[in-house]
Amino acid sequence: MSTNRRIRLGTDLITFFDLSYWGIAKETSYEEWVRIVEADPHRYFDGMFDGCVEAGVEGIEFAPPPGGLTTALAAYGSAARLGTALRSRNLTVSSSFTFGAPLILGALEDEGHRATADDDIRRHADSLAELGGGLIVMGAVPRASLTGGDPNGIVGRSDLARVAEQIDMLGAAAAPAGVRLALHTDAYSVCSRLEDVTEILAQTSSDTVSLCLDAGHVTLDGGDAVEMLRVHVDRVPIMHWKDCIGPLDGAKLTGPIMERHAEMLTYFRVLGNGVVDWLEWQRVLKDANWSGWAIAEIDMSPDPVGEIRSGVDFFERKLAPIHQ
Repeated sequence: MSTNRRIRLGTDLITFFDLSYWGIAKETSYEEWVRIVEADPHRYFDGMFDGCVEAGVEGIEFAPPPGGLTTALAAYGSAARLGTALRSRNLTVSSSFTFGAPLILGALEDEGHRATADDDIRRHADSLAELGGGLIVMGAVPRASLTGGDPNGIVGRSDLARVAEQIDMLGAAAAPAGVRLALHTDAYSVCSRLEDVTEILAQTSSDTVSLCLDAGHVTLDGGDAVEMLRVHVDRVPIMHWKDCIGPLDGAKLTGPIMERHAEMLTYFRVLGNGVVDWLEWQRVLKDANWSGWAIAEIDMSPDPVGEIRSGVDFFERKLAPIHQ
């Protein structure tokens, strides 16, 4: 576990989603994988939590299904028992993920959906607060949904303003629980290009809406993750420290969402094994006197414990000495 208390290390539970890690046939569909976990959630969450301890991190981020907060609560029966399971391992909840597109696009298409979206976020925030967590990492709206299907298209300022307005409302809904939103910089979304992120953050409250900067996703979409950090470090309480070997044209991704995701995963790498300039990244954090959560996320890793530990080791050897 890191002794650098300015930067706290964690991982997203999606790191433990590889089927082979659990001895499940690789041809098992995502839907069936979700059903398998939900049939015996306690076993799988115990396994993921124990893996986090073995990997040397102190924080966990609840993931999309089947590693989400709702399933974790079902696994242990209550927030109190879930909290006990975490504390017994000296683990802390850093954050919890939610898909943002349904909460944002649904409200843009039908104003009647705004109240439903607010209620969803409010319930999520209340449950997270019971566990001491203060950040909901929210996935972004795909650019293609606002550009006529073009993942590389330019999103109009009026559309960005509408998106920002709904995000601001969701942030206000989470705020009474003491929880903030952190917009994830999904590749090919309205939160992966610097100019779009700048526009959205300018139109949302810094008290309730922040940024979860994922270096791998920004790089995959052709952006400069270090420059985005430099510009917006004051709005970044949590980051996904994932590396990437270079950009991938979003127009080349076809087929069902899981097939597109699988192609994206071939570009992501463990911290220190891609093209992200982590030394400069760390110097930016030092200059800003930054503190917060560094989430070492490797989606669906076949060796989650080993790969997280590799990233932690890179951090301790190369980065921690820069910014203690």
